Amino acid sequence: MIGGMERSAILIEWFDLARWPDWSTSKLPFLGAAALLLAPAEASGGQMLAIIGTILCWAAFGYAINDVADMACDRLAGKSNRAADVSPLLRTLFLGLTASTALALSVVWSVNWTGPAFVVIALLLAGAYSLPPVRLKERGAIGLVAGAAAQWVLPVLAIANIESGGWKRPAAWSLALLGLAIGIRWMAIHQLHDTMADHQAGVRTYASTGGQVWPVLLGAFLSEVVLLTVALVVTWPVSAPAWAALAFWIVQQAFRPRGESMREKLQGYDHAPLAEFYFFLLPVALAFARGLSSPEFMVLAGLFVAVGWGYLAMMMGEWHDAWAARALRR
Repeated sequence: MIGGMERSAILIEWFDLARWPDWSTSKLPFLGAAALLLAPAEASGGQMLAIIGTILCWAAFGYAINDVADMACDRLAGKSNRAADVSPLLRTLFLGLTASTALALSVVWSVNWTGPAFVVIALLLAGAYSLPPVRLKERGAIGLVAGAAAQWVLPVLAIANIESGGWKRPAAWSLALLGLAIGIRWMAIHQLHDTMADHQAGVRTYASTGGQVWPVLLGAFLSEVVLLTVALVVTWPVSAPAWAALAFWIVQQAFRPRGESMREKLQGYDHAPLAEFYFFLLPVALAFARGLSSPEFMVLAGLFVAVGWGYLAMMMGEWHDAWAARALRR
């Protein structure tokens, strides 16, 4: 029998292995927003929470299997690896539990087998991205696309099956392609920041083998601007709160400090262009709008406020600094 202390220790290890901080403030709110844009008016709050549960388990599986695959190279690079502190048995149980739960929850909200099929494909792609002998992570530009597809594209196409034939709709594909562009940008930033460690460990990613990261970042961002516009147009009128949130994001840019160049912003996470919109304003606006007619959706709005609190705090801090600077100039 496993005692209470041992169970607590296992849960702590599993929480670390899930790497919640690495995806809860980006992929979770964006995919939650995609679900709100794609879900029919009659979708219930329970279905949306089941979708959120699928995303949680899906992301935890993908990040954990990447840590398991990277244990040896992280050791060479002197990087910490959460999987290294977890026993092989517990690692296997965690991967099995998260994958099976993601699949089981998809059966709850998907109207047919298509949603679970996309979940299975994405889980397999996550494994192929990280694990040898395929290890798409080390296949140059293919690695950028594969990582983005597993984490940002396939989840959108799966979620679209909250209604029959949903994945075939232009709305689903516009959001999936937007996710692809965002995912490639985020993957490129990650590889750029890991270049030194990857060199040391012999990990041959697109960035560590001399791939030109800046054109990828710029191209992905410019694609996002076009694809975001298309996505919000084809999801009208559901996207009305999203347009309002986007207008707010654009206006408030005038009240923020202009320290970093666009190139510097695109190469980092902290001030990445559109991040506050994708990962805070968009999901909160959509969930709050649905909550006005279906109060159960206010739970989702509260969740998105909680996970995006850092973006709100950053924006408020920058607004304060900008107003203070203007006051001094007067």
